[in-house]
This record gives sequence, structure tokens and C-alpha cells, in this order.
Amino acid sequence: MRHRKIVYISIFALATISLILAGIIWYGKNQELKVIFLDVGQGDAILISQGSNQILIDGGPDGQVLLEKLGRYVPFWDREIEMAIATHPDQDHIEGLLEVMKNYKIDALVEGAEQSESQLYKNYENLIAQKQIQKIEAEAGVKIKLNGAEMEILSPRAPVPTGAVKDTNAYSVVARLAFGQNSFLFTGDLPDTEEKKLAQSSVDLSAKVLKVAHHGSKYATTGEFLDAVHPSDAIISVGRNNRFGHPADEALARLKERKINIFRTDEKGDVIYECRNPDVRCQMAVN
Repeated sequence: MRHRKIVYISIFALATISLILAGIIWYGKNQELKVIFLDVGQGDAILISQGSNQILIDGGPDGQVLLEKLGRYVPFWDREIEMAIATHPDQDHIEGLLEVMKNYKIDALVEGAEQSESQLYKNYENLIAQKQIQKIEAEAGVKIKLNGAEMEILSPRAPVPTGAVKDTNAYSVVARLAFGQNSFLFTGDLPDTEEKKLAQSSVDLSAKVLKVAHHGSKYATTGEFLDAVHPSDAIISVGRNNRFGHPADEALARLKERKINIFRTDEKGDVIYECRNPDVRCQMAVN
């Protein structure tokens, strides 16, 4: 009887291991592209996932919140994030990245040349050095390849001053992700002055989905910029009842005037785009 029980336990254990291995193999080969605008409060964090490959844009203001979100969308056995992008060194964009660096292996980090004088930024840079994470300077023209998709850095275009700068928003990394007929524009906290430069340049800003700059500040998302991007959807990453009054009525009015669908993380939670076929529009859901 005891021998039979041991046999049953062994068979169950082998079956469980087989299922886990099958899941890992399927997950690694899965080519569905997901773009998830994470609800991390008053900050930005965007996860781009395709099979076992992930790109994380910004980390929001709270590392524990971000780890909880990653635990929801990244399987427990995948402890590697292939690339992180820090759009600029403000607290509400990089603080969460510290906890990610402590709990995941990050292969490469894309960031601008501008620096901050904050202690948080110093801790962040020290941890990058400690973990020996490869650093790639963000500059226009840099391309990041995924299977069937491509991300291109569009800004900063002009030389970025080295060392600490006062207006880090002005040097926000702007990136465009293209997957067949689907496209996404990520803007960090880009202010209206820099939006204008991009809109008047020869850069292709067109995108189906726009991540609204600076959480819907009235000093961004100008009419000229929106006309250049011409999005169908606009995602506003913003905290509930935040002290800044984001999103501003002026920014919302400009979006509504152009009949752009607005999705706010403070109202909808995580906003998820599932892209199974480059020739078919991505399916949007909220969680």
C-alpha cells in the first residue's frame, strides 16, 4: 500500500513538472505582443512583453507596487527583463526601477545623458553599477528589435547636457513602437516646447496609441502635437486625487476636441493591448 502511494506521488510530481516545462516552452515561443500601461499611481510604468522578452519603460514611484504588477504579468520562473528604459530621472519614473533591479536581472538600461542631484538618483546609479547593468545612451535613431516589432528612439535629438540639469522633462526619451499596422508613442514627461520641435521635424510621430506626456499636464499634449501623432487612443498614467490636478482640463479638452478615446489609469486600472497579428488591430482591455 505504501509502495503504491509512493508511485502515485512520483507520477503526480512528474506530471506537474512536465506541465510546468511545457508552460515555460510555450511561453518562451509565444509571439503575441502585449503593451501594458500599468496603474502605478502618480507616475509612469509600461511593460512591453513578447514571449520571454520584456521591455520596461519607467518604474513609477513605488517599487512594491511595480513588483506586484510584474508578478501579475510576468511568470514566476522568468526573472529576467531584457531591457529597461528610464525616460528621465524624476522620482515618479525611476524609483520603482530600484526594486526591479534588486529582484530581476536587467540585461540593459537605456537612459538619457542628463542627471539629477537627488539622493534617489545617486542610489539608482550606484545600483546600476553594482548590478553591472549595461547602459545604452538614449539618442534619436537607436532601434530596438523584437520579433516582428521595432522600437525607435525619436528624442532627444539635440545634444543632451551632461551632469545635473534643472528641467529633466525637456530631455525625456520619446520612443515609437511599430508592430505592423499597430503603433504606440511613448513620451515620458515631454513638455510642449519639445513637442513643438518634434511636430515640426521630419520624424514620423504617427501612432494609434499615444501615452500622454506628463500625466496630462496642461503644459503638454498640444494641438499641434496631437495633429502630428493623430492617435485613436490616448493613455493617461495618473494617480487618483493627485495633488497636481492631473490630468488638466485643458489637455482633456484638446483630446476630446479631436475625438480621441481617453483611458486613464486612475479610472481604468491597467490598460492592456494584446497584439496577436501585425495585420490586425490590437485588442484593448482593462484590468
